[in-house]
Amino acid sequence: MTQQRQEHDETVNTGGAAYVRGNVTVSGGDFVGRDKVGGDQTIATIGAGASNVVVGKNNRQTITSGYAPSTANDKQIIEAQLQRVLDALNAATIDLRKAGRAEGDLATLKTELTKTEEGQTPNADTITRIGDWLLDNVPELAQALTELFGLPAVGRVLGKAGEAATQWWKKRVALR
Repeated sequence: MTQQRQEHDETVNTGGAAYVRGNVTVSGGDFVGRDKVGGDQTIATIGAGASNVVVGKNNRQTITSGYAPSTANDKQIIEAQLQRVLDALNAATIDLRKAGRAEGDLATLKTELTKTEEGQTPNADTITRIGDWLLDNVPELAQALTELFGLPAVGRVLGKAGEAATQWWKKRVALR
């Protein structure tokens, strides 16, 4: 099975210096990214579609894209938080039919979120469909579900599931 790396947002900390992801043209002057200091001059023209550009001497840039591989204990971490979600379901006063569906959906969600082994691909549609239903219909679980989907271990699984899952997470969970 082939896994594709997924693009994710990136954070670049330059300590106050400039970071350019795009086009820069300097004509008749200097492009000063922070404090102008005498010494060597570097002049650069950076073309259309430029990305991850560093100009000058002794610079280092690390760009990481894609999802990180699962760690040895991801499955246990996810299972423990899923148990907390189930405990919250059992402690809440919820319509019995809704509680029954939620319990079944949590079992299916567990199957998908615990696909942490190499070669296992979680189903993004199943994760997002169940996540949406639980968040929309069982507000008593919102806190426990937010904690579940906020786990780095779950983030790695969502990365394996693909762009649809990571976009869903940004829309439904990250903004909570």
